[in-house]
Amino acid sequence: MATLSISPGDAVPETLQRSLAELLRQRLESTGISDIDIHPQFNHADEPSVLVRVRHRLVDQPIRLKDVIEADTAARDLAWEQGERRFVYIDHIYDEKQKVADAR
Repeated sequence: MATLSISPGDAVPETLQRSLAELLRQRLESTGISDIDIHPQFNHADEPSVLVRVRHRLVDQPIRLKDVIEADTAARDLAWEQGERRFVYIDHIYDEKQKVADAR
């Protein structure tokens, strides 16, 4: 099994950061994205990874989780297509008053 030779300081390429931010902003426009922060990290197993932290402001319309899951999958696929081999973790931070749409 091959291991990645990445140190904590290995930055996420700027082109990938721009691509991920653009994709998430387009796909999740209705969720009130206010900020996206992307940086390298080590996960719980001490493996190199990429953290994408997406902050959302409170919006009137309930958030559809299906849309969020599909956008996250598209972001991971995009990272892979652009050559990123670290796992991309996406952390969405919502206002505690944000409503979520019924899954039915």
